Amino acid sequence: MRLTGAVMAHPRRREAAARLAGDVLDVVTDPDPAGRPSAFRTSLLAWSSIPEYATHHVLLHDDMALSGRFFERAERAARAMPGAALALFAFWNSRNGAAVRMGALAGARWVRGAGEYTPVAALLLPRQVATGYVEWARDRDETWPDDVLMGRYLRQAGVPVYVAVPSLAEHEDLASLVENDFQGLRRSPCFFADDPLAGVGEERVLDRLPVIPFFKRGVAQCAVRVPGSGRWRDLRCDDYLAGLGIDAGSLRAQARAAGTGAGPHFPLWLTAYTMGVVHRGPRGDARVLDEALATMGPGGLCHELGARALARLWPELHDVARAGLEAGLASAPAARKPRPRTASTLTPPSATTPPALSTPSALSTPPVPSTSLAPSTSQAPSTPWAPSTPPAETPPVTIGFTSPVAFERPDVAVSGTATFVRQYVADALADRGFHLSGGDAGVVVHVCALGWDADADPEEEVRLARTAFAGGRGGVLLSSCRIYPARKWVDEETPVDPAATPLARALSAVESAAPGSVVLRLGEPYGPGMPQRGAVAELVLRSSLNRPAPVDGSPVQLVHVRDVAQAVLAALEKGVAGRVYNVAGRRRWRMRELAEAVSKAVRPVHMETSESPGGPLVNVERAGVELGWRAEVTLDYGLHTFAQWLAYESDRT
Repeated sequence: MRLTGAVMAHPRRREAAARLAGDVLDVVTDPDPAGRPSAFRTSLLAWSSIPEYATHHVLLHDDMALSGRFFERAERAARAMPGAALALFAFWNSRNGAAVRMGALAGARWVRGAGEYTPVAALLLPRQVATGYVEWARDRDETWPDDVLMGRYLRQAGVPVYVAVPSLAEHEDLASLVENDFQGLRRSPCFFADDPLAGVGEERVLDRLPVIPFFKRGVAQCAVRVPGSGRWRDLRCDDYLAGLGIDAGSLRAQARAAGTGAGPHFPLWLTAYTMGVVHRGPRGDARVLDEALATMGPGGLCHELGARALARLWPELHDVARAGLEAGLASAPAARKPRPRTASTLTPPSATTPPALSTPSALSTPPVPSTSLAPSTSQAPSTPWAPSTPPAETPPVTIGFTSPVAFERPDVAVSGTATFVRQYVADALADRGFHLSGGDAGVVVHVCALGWDADADPEEEVRLARTAFAGGRGGVLLSSCRIYPARKWVDEETPVDPAATPLARALSAVESAAPGSVVLRLGEPYGPGMPQRGAVAELVLRSSLNRPAPVDGSPVQLVHVRDVAQAVLAALEKGVAGRVYNVAGRRRWRMRELAEAVSKAVRPVHMETSESPGGPLVNVERAGVELGWRAEVTLDYGLHTFAQWLAYESDRT
């Protein structure tokens, strides 16, 4: 095996690159330094310049600092996993960074990459993988950033990605030349200048984590792998835990009583708690784990706090993360007990078989990517190993899990045109233990796409609604607030005029097909999986790709698909048959306001907006009073998660 490498840089930073390269690495500079700043352009040249004798090549950005054993560990890992892409650095607020924390908790040296971009600031590739990437990416300039493109290529080519635990490189505080400073302080989740595990081999791999809790933009989140597919779902930690029978509100009260995790830092506490709940097996090295916990809070708040503010909060955030993890670990044995099974329950999310620490022997045959992007047939490593030294003992804490109360969930049929709303609602019901059955279920949740999906066919939507509620079956119907007439303000008592517009006529026919159902009239639903057109989707896409352009749209009253699912759950529990509830955010957003919100949540891009006349302001008080429902998802979180879905899960270019 022959490992070579290079440092990529803009000519303005050639000196810094040369210092990093020393007499070991080459330096590759931007071939068009006067052009628009582009890391992709320079990286493509660097990956194209690998010496013929090399079997593997590492590429570094010029603003990285290397650990003392960087080259030794990189070479040993390439020998252990010759067909894999090896990320030697990950950002502290990313899914991959969170996977590193799970690896530190488990005592792994490498962890399988999460479903997002591939970190490229310090990346090692087999030579034939790099060659395949160059051929595939050559015509994709001016599309996605290079880390998103690398992630897409490696997934399509079937090349596994593993991330180092701890990181072998750290990001320094140099100004970004490709306008990434809006992301805030960028650090690794866990870095040591001198490796504390110098005697531990590279074969300890944590593979295919089913759940990765992470703290980002102040929100406790989980990336949940969809079994049998390459997809990931984004859930909030409170929703994931609710599927296990754990109430986040009760946890908050317990944490407050114990003096830990209360107040504004509870989302951080909850993320660490979820880490403890989903972890299996012994703990890894205490030093590595504690460093990984120390960066969780600052990483999740770096989007709004600068380096000085984070430094002041660092010790407090570290203590909160420690307390949350200990609470989760202490409660995990109870949380892992499966909910009592009945004919109307599904296996809870935690029932997914946990990953085992393993040796990467099955990766000895490197996949050979081609321009056709044929998937690799390589298998994941499966040989378990046991830690050679016992983990340090930590006293348990008393904050814990309250056993869920078992109760019957009715069989539910989720029907309607295949849309992102229907999929999300079905997933949420399954998470909460509902048994999703066919058309013979006594309760129906029917999703009508009229009013927000331009492809919805009115005649077909009416037919589907009549079929769903045939025979007088009850349940929940998701309709649209577009049924209301053109007024300044409306509520559920506002008379509907079916003759006003063809859309109002079709929606009235749909609602008439379900006389015994609870009707939820939705605002404009948005979120992961939504149709990739319309003003909101266009703003997010153009911001993601850094493509300013004029965007036109009407003022809109949004509702995130997660809040839609929560409204369905509330309607099944508390809704009154035949009653109508409006389900939307309280605020109506103008196009200028949406453009500003997208620039903050995704990437700062100035976009000119124009505005068409909008519909009425919809009152949503009834759903709050009678169902206990309110829109909880912030616009920042909703836009950011949609942008992530566009980059990681969609095929949009």
